Amino acid sequence: MQLLEGWYKHRSKYEKHKPNLVVILQDFEAFEPNVLQDFLSICSKYQTQLPIVCIIGVATSTEFVHQSLTKLSINMLRIERFKLENSDVWFNKVIEKLFLESIDTLRFGPRPYKFLLDHFYLYDFSITKASASIKYAYMHHFYGNPLSIFLPLLKFDKQKMRERLKEWRSKDMLNTHHVVHIRMLSSFRAYIEKLATTKPRKALRLLEDDEELLIQEVPELLANIKQYYVEFVLGIDLVQVLQSQFSSFSYVKKSRRMILLEALEAKEGYATQSELIQKLISLLRKMDADQIESLLKELQNLYQRKEYSRVSNEALKKLNEWHERLMRLMDLDDDAAAKADKKAKKIEGMVMTNIEDKHGRHTATAQKAQNESIEFIRRLGTESTKIAIDIADWINDVLGHYLEPFTKKPLYEITYYTNVRLLEKSFASQPRATVQTALTQPSHYLNCTCCGDSKERHLAPSEPDACVLYKLYLECGRMINLYDWFVAFSSVIEKEKRDKPLEENEAQARFIKSVAELQFLGFIKPTQRKTDHVQRLTWSNI
Repeated sequence: MQLLEGWYKHRSKYEKHKPNLVVILQDFEAFEPNVLQDFLSICSKYQTQLPIVCIIGVATSTEFVHQSLTKLSINMLRIERFKLENSDVWFNKVIEKLFLESIDTLRFGPRPYKFLLDHFYLYDFSITKASASIKYAYMHHFYGNPLSIFLPLLKFDKQKMRERLKEWRSKDMLNTHHVVHIRMLSSFRAYIEKLATTKPRKALRLLEDDEELLIQEVPELLANIKQYYVEFVLGIDLVQVLQSQFSSFSYVKKSRRMILLEALEAKEGYATQSELIQKLISLLRKMDADQIESLLKELQNLYQRKEYSRVSNEALKKLNEWHERLMRLMDLDDDAAAKADKKAKKIEGMVMTNIEDKHGRHTATAQKAQNESIEFIRRLGTESTKIAIDIADWINDVLGHYLEPFTKKPLYEITYYTNVRLLEKSFASQPRATVQTALTQPSHYLNCTCCGDSKERHLAPSEPDACVLYKLYLECGRMINLYDWFVAFSSVIEKEKRDKPLEENEAQARFIKSVAELQFLGFIKPTQRKTDHVQRLTWSNI
């Protein structure tokens, strides 16, 4: 403690306000009460010299603290309670901030994002490991992708982007290599091929003129990606609004992170591939006037948010038109309302749910009948039913636009990280493959020269005993005779260079030790069928 006091005085002698010395006891239940009491007693004696603050992590309840410590120790403390949110809450906040709210951050493609979710929810709920995976992906993207220099430009408008690119161009921060990399991107090649059919001259200029590409076209494409970000998040919010409108839909309600995953995985578009969207659209067509009014209010509140102001003008006009039509309908007199109800009963059931056959496929006849019923209601149905169908069709169209695949956007490789193999290799441990590599190729880890040239199945006496025994193990069947195994093992190790000949007792001891190691690693187990045999447990050699 005297050393700690001297270190603290040295570090804080230039500080105006003496900082606290924070001691974190992460797992309180794992500490011995006697040791903890002594620690608190020592800290109490130094409270005038060291402003110690203890942060104690209690997984059970605060009553456990009072049960573990004596009254004397508790009297030394000034206890203040606070609760930390679950790791699940923090993880969702990280996803929300990085992949939905931020404009100029790196987005994850479907496979890296699914790896992040699976590794968090199926393993240990560790925020530390999740953040390490994200940081590693960022490091790899910015270190290995020369075009990552364009990613920070997303926080600017097009004019500011062009000014920044001209500045970089004048300082030689952008050169021919960047232009070549852009033209080699698969998304850009697809964009040029599409452009060649409509604007061949522009496509030719983008392939020949570097300035035209870097200064004029790249800001335009990045601005489109920025617009896509906003619309994509709006689409996810729109799906959540639709889910909240139907109480019967709560049992299949999906969270934002799962909607994001499904939208990323949909190669042909989330609105067309998602069963969730199709069910919601079907329910929208069956809404009555009160439900339509509630939905329109929610949609208006959504589109009036500040972050969606650039994309909401046309949508708000449509929503206001439907709201006015609905208000006129609800202001009808009693006779008109009775006629409308009578008409509604006549066409009740015309809007069918999505009909599937026994294999889960939409039959052509059912789809045709569905389309015909919708067209009939558009012509002869009630006003509220027409409004409901118009809203459902409009939502289906806008979701198809908002949640289209990111791979259709030119230059998406700059803003999306899709390399999942590196994350799997770095953070998804494969202990069996590692163990088998060590047993079959020990020089891979030992970096030795004595057996470095040996092949995978070659038996070298210079290798560790467990490696020799494992290579013999690979040649055995389901039941392994211990004596035969020992004889084969002895015939290999007796070839090693040594001053004295190998004694049988030493060979037996080394054999028993190696057998125990393989049993501990899970390759063999004893069997009651034959006492002088062991059973082989693994068969594939990775």
